[in-house]
Amino acid sequence: MEKELFIDDPRISNVVFYPRKTSIPSDLPTNMKVLNFNINEDILIGGYYFLQDENLPTVLLFHGNGEVALEYHYFIDLFFECGVNLAVADFRGYGHSSGKPTYSSLITDALPVYKEFKKWIDENGFKNSLFIQGRSLGSVCASEIGSHNPKDVRGIIFESGFGSVYNMMTRLFRVEIPDDMREIIQKYSNDTRIEKFQKPTLIIHGTMDWIIPSSEAEVIFNALPEEIDKKLIMIEGAGHNNIFSYQNEYFTPFKDFIEKYK
Repeated sequence: MEKELFIDDPRISNVVFYPRKTSIPSDLPTNMKVLNFNINEDILIGGYYFLQDENLPTVLLFHGNGEVALEYHYFIDLFFECGVNLAVADFRGYGHSSGKPTYSSLITDALPVYKEFKKWIDENGFKNSLFIQGRSLGSVCASEIGSHNPKDVRGIIFESGFGSVYNMMTRLFRVEIPDDMREIIQKYSNDTRIEKFQKPTLIIHGTMDWIIPSSEAEVIFNALPEEIDKKLIMIEGAGHNNIFSYQNEYFTPFKDFIEKYK
């Protein structure tokens, strides 16, 4: 195997990804729009747009590993209370997206999804005020988009994300990384991309996150350039999958960040 393809070894993908397919419901509420983006000839990326008001800013969220975009209807009121519309994009092989996920596809799909979504926002006449959010594994997508510093992005939000791909692979997924691969996989690492950020960035993480430890939030924070506005919120007692239940601790700084930069 070529060293460059190590990160996409099926033995790695099989332990990193937990894709679930979902069908598009036939009885969607009128404020919930289906997203379908053909990012190349072979791949369709799906998701959902939860519309509160076309004059509000929008958060484009890339979800966590065991999640699908459709499930965010359970949490939409929490986001609506922050004065935003919410778009959630699935990865390849998740929801009604086509293809099979690989680590590199998280990176290569991210900017095309953003560009197609921006085009969709414009075509539908929604407010041109966009934020990018990456939760957990979705932090890979947020890092890639943020590294290009699109002019229409107002800010980036990391939640329960990771900074080091080496740490994630070795600690969480127990993948053995040969010494001669460490430098090669660094180009795929979030912190490598985060060093290029020029946008305000908010980082939210739980202190009791045993899946992606809070030390990864510090990796993200320290990788960000000193000259940008960056803020780290550690939520005492919150874990990886119950962090939304800490509503005040999570959504107050979230709302403040949106209000400041919208």
